[in-house]
Amino acid sequence: MAGDEGDPKPKPSRRVTSADVARASGVSRATVSYVLNNVPNRSVSAATREHVLATAQRLGHIPYAPARSLRLGRSDIVLALVRDYTYGYIADRILSGLDVALAQRGFVLLSHRYSEQVRPLAELWPMVAPALVVSMGGLSAPEMSSIQDSRAKLVAVQGVLPHGRAGEMQVEYLHSKGHRRIGYAFPADQSVELIATERLAGARRACERLGLPEPSLRVVNPNDASTFFGALDAWAKMAEPITAVCAHNDEIAIMLGAGLSSRGLRAGIDLAVIGVDNIPMARIGVTTIEIDADGFAEHVVEMVLHSLDDRTDKPRERELLRLIARDTA
Repeated sequence: MAGDEGDPKPKPSRRVTSADVARASGVSRATVSYVLNNVPNRSVSAATREHVLATAQRLGHIPYAPARSLRLGRSDIVLALVRDYTYGYIADRILSGLDVALAQRGFVLLSHRYSEQVRPLAELWPMVAPALVVSMGGLSAPEMSSIQDSRAKLVAVQGVLPHGRAGEMQVEYLHSKGHRRIGYAFPADQSVELIATERLAGARRACERLGLPEPSLRVVNPNDASTFFGALDAWAKMAEPITAVCAHNDEIAIMLGAGLSSRGLRAGIDLAVIGVDNIPMARIGVTTIEIDADGFAEHVVEMVLHSLDDRTDKPRERELLRLIARDTA
């Protein structure tokens, strides 16, 4: 319509402030601040508190996080740096446990799939100012320095779980079953390289201690089936063929089993295969070193809460690894 051209344009909506809440509630801004920030030791009646909260909700007031952090002298954000979510089943349990525990403390958990090649850590700090950083997957020296410069507390999950011991247990079990020529299926994914290297080192230590040749290493990629067939062929064609394989994790163990099956062979009969983690899919018959996912998650949650509370005592120790023998080895 012609007359529409002269109509005033609607004003852009703006964020509702605590001053707006105070004005609509008929109380002081200080009282609103005490209520909205749940400040202790302030004499605000239950009726006034309820009235302020109802008014804030009706107006759509959302606390402005940076200002609130400055006011309280701390951030309500805990940042979890996860190198690769295919670390998967275990990481998911940890993040789930952290999310619940931190919510009960009034904190928000942000999970970030971290890669130094995509975005260096130093570029995160202008975007988010966490009270604490949870590192899941290990950190380099420059990355550690960047977190220290950010003044956030740091809880490093790396080192809590004895990945090297998992590799040792794999070899020890295979050795107990009479295997002397052992292969190792190492993941191509660089995002899990720190964990994978620990597990491989453990397997190598066990071979040396038991008087076995060093495990025959082959790199495999779950996104490229040909790498699994190549590994199986290489192990079979050795002068002394490999009779058992330590897989970095259950996913790789399952794919090795599928590769054997496609050639009319069977894991556990023609080639022994053992994984790590005990993911749900492994329960169809994969021999593995189980990681107690719930126990591990509880331990990490305790570490985070201890750090937030500035406690110096250590979380209680847990036995996190257990051999589960099934069909494949």
